Amino acid sequence: MIATPIAFLAGETELRREKPELVKAVIFDLDGTLIDSEENHYESDRVLLARRGVTFSREDKKAFVGKDITEMVRRIKANYGLASDAQSLMDEKNAIYRSLALKSSRLYPPMKVVLEEFRKRKLPMAIATGSNSSIAGEILTSLGVRDFFTMIVSSSEVKKGKPEPDIFLETARRMAIDPKEAIVFEDTRFGVEAALRAGMTCVALPAPEDDADHKLFQQADCLIKGGPDELDPQSFFWWFDTLAKL
Repeated sequence: MIATPIAFLAGETELRREKPELVKAVIFDLDGTLIDSEENHYESDRVLLARRGVTFSREDKKAFVGKDITEMVRRIKANYGLASDAQSLMDEKNAIYRSLALKSSRLYPPMKVVLEEFRKRKLPMAIATGSNSSIAGEILTSLGVRDFFTMIVSSSEVKKGKPEPDIFLETARRMAIDPKEAIVFEDTRFGVEAALRAGMTCVALPAPEDDADHKLFQQADCLIKGGPDELDPQSFFWWFDTLAKL
């Protein structure tokens, strides 16, 4: 199923699978994939730690990229020797993040076009996120896109977060589809690995500062170098339509 990469006119889009499975549903990661929220996540972590006299830099944040909120808070507590229990820390971080995110989250413009096109094709869509599902719903509502999605599944609802495939397998189960019938949009290595381990077609959208040549991104079926802002919807759907007919 692996083809020589095809370069689109979009420039930095590489396609790797000759033919995706028959797609019956679409699953999106949220942070960094649909919405530009990484600065809000960093700031909520920084404030959480600053309240306890700990300095937390953007370089420090890199160690937690792609981790679900439960795992991230657990690691922060351990790494910085925080006395508060993990649940209290998570609740506090979520409160800080919610306040920031409802004011300044940004939907990537190309992704809005993708959402509208999938809706036009009557393909059900879902969110599979490492963030709090209630807050995710509020953010999507504030951005005017909550009703595009049949459900929001959080990693807190499954046994293991990404890179384990649990969240994608659970989302497929709730959508009543075979995992092979789903296409996933992801921006992190852990997310791409989880989607591939679930047996799903994967579109990788690594951020500009990430290493798009990393082997995990290279294994994705469609690689959008430069992240969601660089996605060309017309080129993407050309791939989606043309190769699905082979």
